[in-house]
Amino acid sequence: MVRSPSPVQVRCADGDPVEFHRRPNRRDSHYLVTEVRDRWIEESRWPFLSAMPVGGDRCRCWRVLACRTDEPHLPPGEFVLRMRSGPGVWDLRWAGA
Repeated sequence: MVRSPSPVQVRCADGDPVEFHRRPNRRDSHYLVTEVRDRWIEESRWPFLSAMPVGGDRCRCWRVLACRTDEPHLPPGEFVLRMRSGPGVWDLRWAGA
């Protein structure tokens, strides 16, 4: 079964995410980023006919460690945040074990 990513609201500083919360808001959904572990760009083909000659959808991605704001004493979890080509369009995947 493929799990689709959760929609997320992200606040950035200096180009990197610093906090995020999942939508719709749930009790355990607000996180503060403690470390950015990796950054990369993913590219995929357009899923529809387009005049764009090369490439397709570009996603800026970050692998981060983040702590829940309501339980900061717990160890941080590892997440992947992806910003799709439209401004403010983010998704979230849990990457930790």
